[in-house]
Amino acid sequence: MTIRPEDWEILGLEPEADIGQVRRAYRHRRTLYEPAALATYNLLDDEEREDMVDRIEEAYRRIMGTDPPVSSQAPPPAGNQAEVTREVIGDAPDPVSEPGAHLRFHRTSKGITLHQIAVETKIGVTILEQIENEDFNALPAPAFVRGHVHQFARELKMADAYDFAKFYLSKMQGGDTREDD
Repeated sequence: MTIRPEDWEILGLEPEADIGQVRRAYRHRRTLYEPAALATYNLLDDEEREDMVDRIEEAYRRIMGTDPPVSSQAPPPAGNQAEVTREVIGDAPDPVSEPGAHLRFHRTSKGITLHQIAVETKIGVTILEQIENEDFNALPAPAFVRGHVHQFARELKMADAYDFAKFYLSKMQGGDTREDD
């Protein structure tokens, strides 16, 4: 497969971009074209959005020579709720030392998918995945992350959503407990 100039353009990159930049650009572009993404929510219909996602994935395939990373952009097939719920075994992880796992535990124990959270909160599935995986380097600025985590926790009906967001931010910032209001 030959890399075309428009492949770089679709991902918003220069041809000399490294692998890390290609991966970040791919994730960013996918986030922009998710069904619940505010950036394109009112601008594109479902068919246009799906076409753009196909073009982004094809560009990634050409540049990287491999399929894009598996993502949970699309809603799960019917009947998948039982699988989501079955993942939950044991007690909830500690919210201070494992805030992402704690969120995932509460979400899966309620049989809620990331796609459902994304639709309700208008936070992209990719960002929600990054929050659950504690992929701090891929997440946006801490002020946005705190808001996203707070909204995520509220959607899960966690009683301590505000404090939980502070725990998450503290871990993200390497244990720094200062308020950054």
